[in-house]
Amino acid sequence: MVRLRAPRDSDAHAIAEGCSDPEVARWTLVPSPYTLEDARAWIALATAQRKGDRELALVIVRKGEDLPVGGSSLRVRTDPERHGDIGYWVAPAARREGLGSRAVRLLAAHGLDALGLPWIEIAVSPDNEASRRLALRAGFEPHDRQLREFKGRLEEFELFRLLAS
Repeated sequence: MVRLRAPRDSDAHAIAEGCSDPEVARWTLVPSPYTLEDARAWIALATAQRKGDRELALVIVRKGEDLPVGGSSLRVRTDPERHGDIGYWVAPAARREGLGSRAVRLLAAHGLDALGLPWIEIAVSPDNEASRRLALRAGFEPHDRQLREFKGRLEEFELFRLLAS
């Protein structure tokens, strides 16, 4: 089981450790090297963003535990129309437990139900097979491929979409 919660200052070490994994830096916009100061800055940003209505950044914890083993964010977009997009990372020691896909399902349900978003997408590099499988397990379906800017260059991404029912 999994739980999502707001990040706290006491999470900085666990977040820094998880985001220091080379696979997290490879597939996300997380900087490398990722420092304790980066983690503290992300926690402060996530706290400030919760006061708005554009992004909800949370940590992933195992149910019954309180140590972050990943993170997931829901961003509200307005182009080409109002929708959400979800990003995520899972620490190496917590991979292959289904925590990421369950966290994405929870966050997507919040976006579709509580926020009334018509659809939510996940953009995945076609080479990131683990993330492709996670999106499918979370109920998202392949939708399109697009060129997007990623780390200063254009790369192709596969878009997975989950529609409101």
